[in-house]
Amino acid sequence: MTEPNDKINLANPTEVARETLRRLALRRIAPTPDNYQTLYEEIVSGSSAQPIATSSTATAASALSGLVMDLNLHHPELAAPVETLNQAIRKNDWMQCRKQLGQITLQLKQQGENSGVGGENLALLCDLLAKTLEFGVVTQLSHSPRLAEKAQHLAAAVRDANSALALRSITSGLKSLWVGIEMQAPDLQQQQEMLKRILLLLVENIGELLDDDTWLRGQLDMVEEVIAGPLQIRSLQEAEKRLKEVIYKQSMVKHGLREATATLKATMTTFVSRMRDAVAANDEYQGKIATHIERIRNTEDVLELNRILENLLDETRSAQADTRRAHEQLIGERDAAVQAESRIKQLETELAQMSALVREDPMTRSLNRRGLDDEFAREASRADRYDTPFSIAVLDVDNFKALNDKRGHQTGDEALIHLVKVAKEELRITDHIARMGGEEFLIILPNTPLDEAARIVTRLQRSLTKKYFLDNNEKVLITFSAGVAQRVPGESQEASIARADSAMYEAKYSGKNRVCVAPDAPVKARSEDHADF
Repeated sequence: MTEPNDKINLANPTEVARETLRRLALRRIAPTPDNYQTLYEEIVSGSSAQPIATSSTATAASALSGLVMDLNLHHPELAAPVETLNQAIRKNDWMQCRKQLGQITLQLKQQGENSGVGGENLALLCDLLAKTLEFGVVTQLSHSPRLAEKAQHLAAAVRDANSALALRSITSGLKSLWVGIEMQAPDLQQQQEMLKRILLLLVENIGELLDDDTWLRGQLDMVEEVIAGPLQIRSLQEAEKRLKEVIYKQSMVKHGLREATATLKATMTTFVSRMRDAVAANDEYQGKIATHIERIRNTEDVLELNRILENLLDETRSAQADTRRAHEQLIGERDAAVQAESRIKQLETELAQMSALVREDPMTRSLNRRGLDDEFAREASRADRYDTPFSIAVLDVDNFKALNDKRGHQTGDEALIHLVKVAKEELRITDHIARMGGEEFLIILPNTPLDEAARIVTRLQRSLTKKYFLDNNEKVLITFSAGVAQRVPGESQEASIARADSAMYEAKYSGKNRVCVAPDAPVKARSEDHADF
């Protein structure tokens, strides 16, 4: 069936060639030179009859050459196969022409089928890129209004782009934006580091001025610990949560402390007032006694002497009653003062305990790294001062990764909590357990020689195997490997922990669930530590 040719300019070989390729694709005819020439002549003649070859009729070669020019002009993405087609036309290699025409036809057909989808994808891409610039980039450039405004303008331009060419024209602006952001990144990081250093200096200075005001020092230690490390959202949120909790509790206790202090002051004021009244009453009584003595000296009348004696007895009984009443009042005020003082000491203790919360690991309630450093320094100083033994033990839970993988991280956390709970029950009141990180803990054993420290840790191992950890009512055996070391006088914290840690790894490699003792510190290390000390 002949297709209408009224929309084709038959005088333009390029349009005729394009229509020929289109009909080849629509009729699913193999794009051979013969088929191409037949269709081409069919379009020119306006019928499906055999074409009449005249000198004025365009040849297939000229038509194909026109097609090459048209494809190069309107479809630059097909430059490679079009150039191959052009070379085949010049060589009259019709087999190669057939092959290239097939490839070009297939690519043009795919482009036509995907044109609608491509437009949708382009619109989606523009929308996502605009939202990325508006909500992801502009909000992060609050420190640079110029770059923020530039990103906002680019977002508007991307949103208005309705073609790939329009989107491609915005690439230079995007590159300029990223270059500006990259150039400002080091400056922003340097500003953050400078602010951290200034805040750290301020916190350290306040800590030096506090002397022994431990209830506030705990908060400062937490702030110092946070800003000393990398600033991460999670650690900042955790620190903020714990500080708010401690500050709230401390505010409640401080309110009670102020009330107790006011009560003590009022009691002391009343006590002094009572003492003054008692002294004044005594002075008055002494004055009356002197008056009665003078009257006795000046009279010889027995009746008068009787009246003086009765008055004297009355005054004495009244003075005794006043004295007794004053004594009872003073005792009451003394008891009130003692109670107020006891209340103040109790509240101060609570403040110190709340301050200790910032030295604890929030999950296991063992000491955190800050608490570990404080206790180690305190016990090391005491051991050096009084020449007493001081040992430590490094613990690492066995097969903890396998436990996490099999039962989940929640079960792993509960296992660590169970370990610390058992340790606190078994260790002495003078001992401390601290979490060093992950599943690794350190036990501080003051006034303890090496052999006794090893026995204490071994006893803890046995207790842990007896006190099963339950996961969904299923008994789970938790064990640990440990290394024990005795600190030598003047040895640094890092050196002592390193020796205990090496012994712990020896226990791991020896089969786990055992305790290994670290050898004494090398002579060279001891002399260096003493020199530093």
